[in-house]
Amino acid sequence: MTLKFSDKPQLNYGGNSAAAIWQRFPQGAQPIASAPESASQPIVGHEANGVSYWMLHHHGGWQSLEPSRDWRDGRVSWRLTGKYVNPVAWSIPQKKA
Repeated sequence: MTLKFSDKPQLNYGGNSAAAIWQRFPQGAQPIASAPESASQPIVGHEANGVSYWMLHHHGGWQSLEPSRDWRDGRVSWRLTGKYVNPVAWSIPQKKA
């Protein structure tokens, strides 16, 4: 078998182009490398398989958030689950007008 080397980058995800991979994420999604790690605002993280989580950067990694309802008065608060996720993209949901 002969190895061929090229000066052009080759990106192949099972026959799909890199542009086709980004179609599974919502419009406006950005690579995770550009995500704000020092912000206290939760963002939506997207894994490679398209699963999305509310998440926050905490203790050196991305942790998912989940809503927790107070049984006494019904208020909802968001809490870290302690589960680290491996996102490849992130986005901020647009508010509906």
